[in-house]
Amino acid sequence: MRLQTVIRGSRVLHGTIVSRQMLRLGQGLVGSRPVLRLINRQTVGCLALAALFAGCGAEQSLDPSPSAAPAKPAVEVPATPVPVATEPALEPAAASDPLSLEPTLDAALPSSTGADSEESVDDILAELNAVKLEGEGDSPPIDSDKVVALINEGNALISAGKPDAALAKYNEALKFAENGEDPEVFFNRGIAYKVMGEIDKAAAEYERALEVTPKYAEALNNLGNIRKDQKQYDEAIRCLELSIEVFPDNPNTYNNLGTVFAMKGNFNKAALYFTKAVRLQPSYIDARQNLGQAYQQQWRLGVAEKEFGEVLQMTRGMMLREEKRLEAARVMVDQAKKPGSPLTFEQRNKAGGELDAAEQASRMTNAKYQRSLKLLQNIRVRR
Repeated sequence: MRLQTVIRGSRVLHGTIVSRQMLRLGQGLVGSRPVLRLINRQTVGCLALAALFAGCGAEQSLDPSPSAAPAKPAVEVPATPVPVATEPALEPAAASDPLSLEPTLDAALPSSTGADSEESVDDILAELNAVKLEGEGDSPPIDSDKVVALINEGNALISAGKPDAALAKYNEALKFAENGEDPEVFFNRGIAYKVMGEIDKAAAEYERALEVTPKYAEALNNLGNIRKDQKQYDEAIRCLELSIEVFPDNPNTYNNLGTVFAMKGNFNKAALYFTKAVRLQPSYIDARQNLGQAYQQQWRLGVAEKEFGEVLQMTRGMMLREEKRLEAARVMVDQAKKPGSPLTFEQRNKAGGELDAAEQASRMTNAKYQRSLKLLQNIRVRR
């Protein structure tokens, strides 16, 4: 199986039957802004400007994403055979009758030459009990449903800002995975490590997921973002291009790839990939802001101003919608607190969570609006 920078076919997720790919952290849990260092005078201007590009770390995470690694079939655990006590093997017929294949009774009986050669029924039972039957080890049995359930629990903890607790759930899930390996568990562990700031461990987990499932588009996307942050631009491009080969309809990956080329100072290619991201998702604010900046670096100031103007209108509308959502969430919380509230028990329980989500969304859209406004003002000054 599986809130803008980035946790598979889940059996049962949010009360509905969905593909296991829904367990992934959707687009944008882990925000990753590029950290630029000036290498030489030739690239100073390009790198400094590239730092302004938005959405450069759009990763796949807990929310559903359109692509995922191929879902693993449910593992069928063969029934453990029940041991059946058998009689001692009988010796072949006596040498006096070489053609006979019938066993003789004397050959099956233990020798009575001394007490040491005798074996009691208790001794035989003790030996049988000492045999370690297949599947009776200390390891938990393979249970794909248990893996799914633990991934869901871990994803909820990630969303609640508890990556340490989420990591413990993912580690437990591996105990029930076949051969102790599961690409979605590795992928989600990578996200948890990224949230905790342990970048090298996050990259190692994405690589482990890719060892199990080489065509894991989301893992390639997230690994590409890490390599970009580490200024390993060629490796970042390799990972992001492979991700696009697997899943060519993910706008986040095109935006990420455009950002890498912008950081390298290649604004022509950057504009190309930002344009592809916008075509796939016209409401992709980060990609549209990035496209406008790429135009600006190409001195195409007219089209840059037009792009920034359209983005400003879009973010203003988004900001107004989120303000209405926030106000409705506040009203719901107030109603939930009143005695004799008309809200159902479930609505009262959800009120607090909806308020938190609405506040976060309102802050994000307001920030995008303010940035769009600033970009438009700057381009008008330059013209």
